[in-house]
Amino acid sequence: MPDTSVPDADEALFDSVLEGLRRLPPDSRKKAFATLKRERAETEKAAVQAMRDLPNAHWSKAHLLERIPNPGQAAYEQKILVPEFTFMGVSAQPDFGEMLLTFYPGKWTIELKSLKVYKDAFRDSLVSYERLCNVVFDDLMAVYEPTRLRTMMIMRPRGGISSCLTIDSDWKIRGGTEAFSDWQQNTDRFGYEVHGPQRL
Repeated sequence: MPDTSVPDADEALFDSVLEGLRRLPPDSRKKAFATLKRERAETEKAAVQAMRDLPNAHWSKAHLLERIPNPGQAAYEQKILVPEFTFMGVSAQPDFGEMLLTFYPGKWTIELKSLKVYKDAFRDSLVSYERLCNVVFDDLMAVYEPTRLRTMMIMRPRGGISSCLTIDSDWKIRGGTEAFSDWQQNTDRFGYEVHGPQRL
């Protein structure tokens, strides 16, 4: 249970305010509580707006990622499913989803234990999933410098709606050369049927 005790320094003020509220007529008391609720909502709205103005780097956790040398120079594709991914949405309620990464290594490849530590570090991050998908993409591109990276974030349904966000470094709009063609057919799952890891 949450701690509802009042610190000693504030106890006298708390008692005074509480007594003042008790003396108010019911309509005035309702007005006082409505005023406090409105002020809290305005403060929270301002905090969310300030958060929206922050750069992606504010949420970056790239320092947790480790890289290892790519053992060969031949091209290959690595698919990584992260079936448990959670963070705090902008409404301060936990969001749950999964990530699918399609990774074409260059000089470096992913040290998977550090990827686990990295994804768990977002648990308490207050951020939208649209922002977070871009943060993850930017972090992985910066640390691993892959030939190609495709990130997909699929969110569990909330209010009857599920959503999926995809970013591909091959897209021209993301600075790519469009050397690959699989995304042109909207092959979103890259061979995964996403029903949990037991189906892989």
